[in-house]
Amino acid sequence: MSNHSSSAVGLVESDAVAPVEIDADGRIEIEVDGRWDALALSERLVPFHSFLVQHEAQRWVVHARAPGCRGEDLDDALRVIGAWLAETDPKRLSCRVGGRPHELVDGRPERQA
Repeated sequence: MSNHSSSAVGLVESDAVAPVEIDADGRIEIEVDGRWDALALSERLVPFHSFLVQHEAQRWVVHARAPGCRGEDLDDALRVIGAWLAETDPKRLSCRVGGRPHELVDGRPERQA
């Protein structure tokens, strides 16, 4: 991740899924503290070609890519992340979509204006 990553998670109740504009390659990177949180998220994101990279003893980045292996789009991946967040309370979490930092709102990166 980069120095521009947020270390806080913002959660907002919402049923609407705002589309996220990303670059053509659909990269998603979620920085998580702790191996078990990273592993749990990575397992949920398997349909999105997920893999883990360990940067420090407790700092992990879960990488995923949309579209998924069955054609799932970015919003599907973001719903998976949101469901994981609803069940988990990670110590630190930041997200980049399409190579750009995004603040998490209700488990989905907030649309950047």
